[in-house]
Amino acid sequence: MSSSPLPARRPTLAIIGRPNVGKSTLFNRITRSRAALVADVPGLTRDPKVGIGRLGEAGYIVVDTGGIDETSDDVLAGRVAEHALAVARDCDAAIFVVDGRAGLNAADELLAAELRRAGVALALAVNKAEGLDGALVTAEFRRLGIAAVFAISAAHGDGVAALVEHLTGSWPPASSYLAEDDGRTRIAVVGRPNVGKSTLVNRVLGEERMITYDLPGTTRDSVDADFERHGRAYTIIDTAGLRRKSRTEGVAEKFSAVQTLQALDRAQVVLLVLDARDGITEQDVTLLGMVVESGRALVVVVNKWDGLDADQRQRIKSELDRRLRFATFAEIHFISALHGSGVGELFGAVDAAAAAALRTHKTGDLTRLLEAALAAHQPPLVRGRRIKLRYAHMGGLNPPTIVIHGNQVDALPGSYQRYLENYFREALGLVGTPIRLELRQSDNPYAGRRNKLTPRQQAKRRRLMQHVKRKK
Repeated sequence: MSSSPLPARRPTLAIIGRPNVGKSTLFNRITRSRAALVADVPGLTRDPKVGIGRLGEAGYIVVDTGGIDETSDDVLAGRVAEHALAVARDCDAAIFVVDGRAGLNAADELLAAELRRAGVALALAVNKAEGLDGALVTAEFRRLGIAAVFAISAAHGDGVAALVEHLTGSWPPASSYLAEDDGRTRIAVVGRPNVGKSTLVNRVLGEERMITYDLPGTTRDSVDADFERHGRAYTIIDTAGLRRKSRTEGVAEKFSAVQTLQALDRAQVVLLVLDARDGITEQDVTLLGMVVESGRALVVVVNKWDGLDADQRQRIKSELDRRLRFATFAEIHFISALHGSGVGELFGAVDAAAAAALRTHKTGDLTRLLEAALAAHQPPLVRGRRIKLRYAHMGGLNPPTIVIHGNQVDALPGSYQRYLENYFREALGLVGTPIRLELRQSDNPYAGRRNKLTPRQQAKRRRLMQHVKRKK
């Protein structure tokens, strides 16, 4: 049992700047993803986009805001600027991105003044500085009055690590946000607004603990509730629903994605609630991607199943098979939260998923499974050489992380990694939890060493060199 309490929430890092200065490219670099759209079109990002920061040791959330143009008279641009600045004020730190090749302009000065008044920890990132002298490219931007100035290239990664370390170096490490093992199973209930999350929570608790109403967005903050069932202790976390971007109004709703990510930190198992009558929407798939990315165990709950005819039910099942292919490890349950049908069966899936996510496996067992997987299907050749995977061991829990050592692991295709994930999952009987593979290059014990020639070999070498010289 852990003695240290789990931090209340991950800190948030906002990326602010004018259109087309490279904010989305920087977001993708820090989160090590391609989640934000990137194109040479000003104003492409309109709404804040969130992701888990992957640079540095700290655990934090990154928010990519829309481009701000303080000199524009466009109504939409004004709203984007208003929301982006509000996001910056609510975050723990902000990166102000400017274009090092375009130089300083009036919009940068206006925005810098707004950010300084916000009182948030701030760093200035002079982007697109690849191939330029860092001192020269940052010189004119020091007029903005921001002490921490970094010349970076978001596209190439130059200087980004130092920038992130400056702002996040004192924040708690990512490992501190793993749900503590205090004997309770923590369940996060996530989904779009009005799919029945709060109704499901009330049904589980057996009382009207959460306010429910036939209006999307009734729940605005994550709410925790403790309960016991059959002698086991649980905490259920009801989260705010993620509404479609075009329908979000106000910063509070735009931060529902941040709240959802923070709720995932505290959970061992996630119940993703879908509305059977709406089918599988793009927001559902986005939420599912967030859960899979977080590594949490997952149970998919299809609510409002009552009242559907046979054709509608078959259509929903076909759509689930087609759109949830990247989460085949999750069990799917069909329920009616309002009437209670199927709700009791969820706990069997929750308990099984939590047990799978926290189960340890011996190194010898994992290595034998790796050898069996290799015997069934060999890795491909790389430049005529076979990729060799030598042994495996546990690297972490929730999700189960399997570390595989070998040579040329950087060249192992994604398709073969997915094959290994599926092989381990099936062989270990892991239901309800994703598996992560961590590939490590084995050290070459002979790297940098040269064999010492024997006297006989040295004499042979001298004779060969003399023969070569006579030919010349």
